Amino acid sequence: MLDNMHRQHGITLIELMIASAIGLVAIAAVLTVYAATVHHSREQLETAHLHHQLFGLLHLISSDIRRAGYWRFDASVQASSDNPFTTAENRLRSQAYPDEHDNSCILFAYDLDKDGRVGIGQCNTEPCPDSTDADNVEQFGFRLRNFSVQTRYGGNGTACDSGYWQTLNEPDIEITGLSFDILEDCTDLLNTASPCTNDRSRLIHRAVFVDLTGQLVNQPATAMQLNRWIIVRNDVLVDVPE
Repeated sequence: MLDNMHRQHGITLIELMIASAIGLVAIAAVLTVYAATVHHSREQLETAHLHHQLFGLLHLISSDIRRAGYWRFDASVQASSDNPFTTAENRLRSQAYPDEHDNSCILFAYDLDKDGRVGIGQCNTEPCPDSTDADNVEQFGFRLRNFSVQTRYGGNGTACDSGYWQTLNEPDIEITGLSFDILEDCTDLLNTASPCTNDRSRLIHRAVFVDLTGQLVNQPATAMQLNRWIIVRNDVLVDVPE
């Protein structure tokens, strides 16, 4: 009787060890799932960030190129064929910074302040050359350099390796590819059924295909490619006197 009353009740050491092992396995499983979830979430956020950056760059580039050649002028005293924003120095054209991919730079101009003159930011001689002034810069460009997209904001010279340029993408993203393919279509103004020739007045329609590729820095597996056709709103009129 006394033996039964004083008998010890509880768990043994072996039972405690088994319970602890089961608990550790359960905790390890939860931590594994949590770590995988965090890793997957981080990858999704990084991918979304990359897509947002590339889409934003492509939208900015497209919006600016679309305006190439715009000129506000008085048709009663000026001819549209005299557009200073489509001259050899200001026309829409593709080049490349030395050692970068072909056609990875594009240059163009448009009448940003709507004063009818090309703003070059400064003049080496006074007064400024015809059809130009020293107001805000209206000669623009985008280029690929050192895994970055850069935009032109001033400086002398309108080549891809001159002037002042500013990087647009964030440091954690590298741009591995950028190309500008310019397509031109021509309409003979005297006979639309005839092919264009240099001795006849013509209207030149333009479009640009932009291809942009980027990735997170040193992470090739995250590479993403976006592209878009851009229809340039302003055609080029070439007036050839008969």
